[in-house]
Amino acid sequence: MAFNWFDLIVLFGILQGLVCAVLLARKKPVDISQKLLIAVLLVFCLLSFKIELHTLGLWDTLTFRYFPLGIDLLIQPLLYFYVASLTQPGFKLKGNQWLHFIPPFFFLVHSLLMYFILLPVGTIGLKDAIADQLYYNAIKNFEDILSVVSAFIYGYLCLRSVNRYQKWLHQTVSDSSYATLDWLKRFLLLTGILGLILFINISLDNSSSTPNQFFRWQFFYIYLAVVIYYIGMRGLTAKPLPTQEPQKFELTILTAKYTDDELSTATLAIIKALEENHIFLDSELTLQKFASWLQLSPALVSTAINKNLSKSFRTLVNAYRVETVKLKLLDPQLAHLSLLGIALEAGFNSEASFYRIFRSTTGYSPKGYIKAFSSSQTPAIH
Repeated sequence: MAFNWFDLIVLFGILQGLVCAVLLARKKPVDISQKLLIAVLLVFCLLSFKIELHTLGLWDTLTFRYFPLGIDLLIQPLLYFYVASLTQPGFKLKGNQWLHFIPPFFFLVHSLLMYFILLPVGTIGLKDAIADQLYYNAIKNFEDILSVVSAFIYGYLCLRSVNRYQKWLHQTVSDSSYATLDWLKRFLLLTGILGLILFINISLDNSSSTPNQFFRWQFFYIYLAVVIYYIGMRGLTAKPLPTQEPQKFELTILTAKYTDDELSTATLAIIKALEENHIFLDSELTLQKFASWLQLSPALVSTAINKNLSKSFRTLVNAYRVETVKLKLLDPQLAHLSLLGIALEAGFNSEASFYRIFRSTTGYSPKGYIKAFSSSQTPAIH
């Protein structure tokens, strides 16, 4: 048994996944999303261990020959339900949702049965012969194909859930400290690439010509180590979500119908509330709260903002907050205030989100904005 650079990278990925799983388990309380992420990380670690059976020579020993690792189909539903737990507050695994785990359960049971049936066999050659008679390779090939197909199906469902959540968030919540889950979209892209590499490798393995076969699988498992690292670190820093249901709001907006006069009246009321009453200064302002203040329905307010102002609720409110910050940054009488103090007074409630939104809106950092637009030598705000 000899280690090389490839084994070290894969083992580092496994170790990283295990460490993140332990850290998540130590967080109190451990909610459903953390439990699902722990399961995702552990399954990724087991998937990585499969290649180590071969590179470390364990596959050529009687004990580890046909070691039961039939979990290829488990990662897809786990990842899907993890995304659901992040995008659907109050999510719980219940009822027929457990049916998603029947296929991986079947293949896991098959791999366990094969392992214990072959465990007493005294030679590698005889083990292989019996496994072939029991259609081991044919079933594993079928499992590989299902893994690729389910990866793309569940990947699509995951991406759709994130898109729905983001649409709802931008239309109903102005609080910029809530997670937008952009990192989750990037992770889904990473896993989509992982599924594509798996598809290519399986297709080439089943073709008549398969040069550099081991190199292709090395690349797959190195990439898998990167994916484990990414989701582990991002999962540890995941932020809490709002308490409403994204899907309910979306259905309301999609079915809402209003006349041009209704939308125009609502738009004028919205602008007045923002420009004269400065309602955007409320850091916890939501569409529901805004609509209640206006004595209008949330669907009407959202439709008016989208159609007549060409913005989402979140974008509109934060635009007014940014304008308020810009004015205060250039006011010499407020030079003694900190950037965070100004941001909080303008309705922001997170320093990190304030910097991000201010830069994306103006193209400048707050200090850079002062330098670019101050007409006098305004002291730098700390």
